[in-house]
Amino acid sequence: MASDNARGILGISLIDDQLRIVEGERLENELQITRIAHGRLRQPFSFEVFADKNMPRRFADDITRLCDTQPFQVKQASFSLDSRMVLIKKIPVDKTIEEVALPDHLIWEVRQFAISPIKEYIVDFEHLDGSDENGSLNYMLVVVVRKKIVEFLKQMFRHTSLNLKFIDVDIFSAQRALLLNYEYVNAAKIGLIDIEEKKVNFAILQGRNFCLTHDAALTITNHNEDNWKDSAVRLISKELRRVILDHQLGRGVEDLSEIFLYGEAVEDGIVEGLQNSYDVRIDRANPFKKVRLTTEVREKLNQQRSERFMISLGAALRGIQ
Repeated sequence: MASDNARGILGISLIDDQLRIVEGERLENELQITRIAHGRLRQPFSFEVFADKNMPRRFADDITRLCDTQPFQVKQASFSLDSRMVLIKKIPVDKTIEEVALPDHLIWEVRQFAISPIKEYIVDFEHLDGSDENGSLNYMLVVVVRKKIVEFLKQMFRHTSLNLKFIDVDIFSAQRALLLNYEYVNAAKIGLIDIEEKKVNFAILQGRNFCLTHDAALTITNHNEDNWKDSAVRLISKELRRVILDHQLGRGVEDLSEIFLYGEAVEDGIVEGLQNSYDVRIDRANPFKKVRLTTEVREKLNQQRSERFMISLGAALRGIQ
């Protein structure tokens, strides 16, 4: 059991009105998943909620209600934020800039595209491995989030019995879960596609490194319509081709090595439609493929789609590594 809070973590994700929690612990140098839970929010988690001072408590109540249905043993939490609420940039930086000068330089870069004063944002960054090794540039992955969003999350967790330890971003959570379960050579170009009811997010990895991300709206008003899956396949195909061509990653979808799908709306018809359209491996991502599971979790997953826990599992990894 995950009774030791120092070793255990709850990975929590809120995407639209979907709440998912994964409880994990480090056991013999590997991750073990001890419990999973899924619930729905009374109100979607969107930009509109940040203006209402009552919303932190309302979302906290939804989290507490779901936690109360499960015998979770840990109180540490790692939360994965919807990438639509952050700005992600890959910024080239001259190699002659000293490490100590990088923060000021990147803040200057952010000022060039930020729409509000820089004091309203939190800016985080990291080096991308293997960036332009033989050239004059390094590439930095820069993540920008409004301070009011971070403060909202802190208030939300103060209304629960949980201790918020980490804030992650859904794209990076999913990438972390993928890399735990699948192995790639550096030359591989991997498509990682999050299909939700209202949006599709495309991420491209080059080997084990983040390359880019792209969002597209997905509006499906009636899942009983015969053509809604075909419409989703057409939109995903169009946007994926655009990403590949615009970023000069190849001539088409089949220049990717593999494509993995995850999220709430990965329906059979969408998977089959994409598989029938391209001569490249396309499959649901399994975030639990190489993860140790308790018998209880394994039985639960027989009744649920594993790919829907991709983000919350990745959030747990963020907290446990």
